[in-house]
Amino acid sequence: MENFICPECGSNNEGNRLLLNKEISGNDNKDPWSSVLEQISCEDCKSIIPAHIAERWDNMNIDTAKKEWASLYKKDNKKQKT
Repeated sequence: MENFICPECGSNNEGNRLLLNKEISGNDNKDPWSSVLEQISCEDCKSIIPAHIAERWDNMNIDTAKKEWASLYKKDNKKQKT
């Protein structure tokens, strides 16, 4: 298992993990969330983060993870826990 770091608040407190099973459409979909198949919630700020960012897959560093979160996912994050 990778180490969870929330790109929103910096917390290491991983919440629930959600694995999705959905049909992936062609490249014409502009929603970056459409290809996210695994999500992790942050226990502290309640953000729902794509697992590849929260766990920094493929040797992603935390700065890159924060930039990708802010530029692609945060602005369209309708998946916040309340």
